[in-house]
Amino acid sequence: MSNIVSQYTELDATFADGAMRLLRSPFAQTTIALLREVFADGSTHLESEVLYARMDAMLDELDFADCKIWRHTDGTKLSAREVVGETWVKEYKLLERRILPTGESEHSLRPEALVVLSCADAIGNKAITLSSPRVEMIVEALTRLSTAVNPDPQAQRQDLVQKVEEAQRALDDFDKKGGKLPKDLDPVAMYNNALDLMSSVPADMSRIEEMMYEERNNLIDSFHADDRPGGELVAEYLHRSDELFSGTDSGQVYNGAIRMLSNRRLNAQISSRVRMICRSEALESLDQRDRMALERSWKHMVNGMQGVLKLRRSCSETVANAITQYDHEVYREYTALLKELYRTVLGWSLTHTPTVHSPMADALDEAKVATLMHKLSTRPAKQPPPALFEANADDLPRIDVERLKFFGGARTREVLDAIEAVLPAGGAMRLSEAFGKIDDSLRREVELAGLMRFALMAGAPLEDAQRAEYVCLNMDGTKRVWLAPDMVVRRAVVQASKEEFDV
Repeated sequence: MSNIVSQYTELDATFADGAMRLLRSPFAQTTIALLREVFADGSTHLESEVLYARMDAMLDELDFADCKIWRHTDGTKLSAREVVGETWVKEYKLLERRILPTGESEHSLRPEALVVLSCADAIGNKAITLSSPRVEMIVEALTRLSTAVNPDPQAQRQDLVQKVEEAQRALDDFDKKGGKLPKDLDPVAMYNNALDLMSSVPADMSRIEEMMYEERNNLIDSFHADDRPGGELVAEYLHRSDELFSGTDSGQVYNGAIRMLSNRRLNAQISSRVRMICRSEALESLDQRDRMALERSWKHMVNGMQGVLKLRRSCSETVANAITQYDHEVYREYTALLKELYRTVLGWSLTHTPTVHSPMADALDEAKVATLMHKLSTRPAKQPPPALFEANADDLPRIDVERLKFFGGARTREVLDAIEAVLPAGGAMRLSEAFGKIDDSLRREVELAGLMRFALMAGAPLEDAQRAEYVCLNMDGTKRVWLAPDMVVRRAVVQASKEEFDV
């Protein structure tokens, strides 16, 4: 029997993918045309407002030309914001939205969109990539692979010696001909070969980012589920956060490429060569736009690798923040147990005479209950601490609630959810006012300090912010007034999961 049934079953995931579903949809041609035009410069990221403005204009052009576009049930066309949010982000997962440190948002192409564009280009492309440069590269790759897997050291050395001899012969031939390369070299074929090799890099970059987000969340979840001793636990997970990328199979595969492209000296050398290639007379037969495609592809490849390195650091920082937040949760549990113990001892003391031995008399020194009660009930009055900043600013900094949620852990998310619940219909309020409206159990000093720290990490200019009073509740239930920078917190236009945010 054949394996046709298993082959059919294995294709379920492929045909359920957003890229395949889009290619089979009635709006595939419209979507691909819009994506090509909106991201015509080869970039993969675009500010959201710019994206909406460009798409609205293009949808009007398509509507005027009687092309197929998205419409409501009453026949009116969908706006760019509706198409992007409902169709491209939610239904087909072609784009993802991220909050920038400035508080604005951007949309970037996901692997599904890059695959769709690549498929359309491959189907419509009549150029032949099978050329002598491609065959030479295949032969060179197979030769290097055979050298690497050959168990005979002498054979490996012979391969290296042969490579040196071939390079020396090429150099001697170059000198004999007066500094000229062989005439049989085809610059156009070599150019197309290099461009084709870089065509799959953007999709790989996007997949790496998704893998990093997933690994980060899995690492945090496994840390919270681990019940080993605290010191050993924190040390191991901090180390794993530093090696976040190397901890996955896919990450190890791409580590070599990341190390190469993060080399500034190599980048500078290759960038200089790419600029020279795009402006050389040997490629005058190519269109100007096609000639500059190689330079754009190289820049996007380098920027993508730098983005992966930045994401790698930010994911490690997020894991470290989650571990710190987890420590706060443990401290809260200890505090709750101590308060319960205090109430138990106090209740016992109120029902017994001073001469009765304490239930813990064997483990503790003797003390008068009245003296203990007096010390616990008479606490000295506290004055608010001095202001953190003495600057005056006319405008308060603004920051999205979702941006703050990205940095904190589960407890911070609970506090910010409560703040978000008290925001008015307009979706914005001063933090000092919103903080005072949430439940007393959430208005702890540690939460206020955490919000200030996360706002600084998100880039909020707190140094220039006005001071405001924040009424906090201490662990023993007493109120304490703190003076700290004020800011305006606002609800994001589109809610998104924390995996969609970059640092």
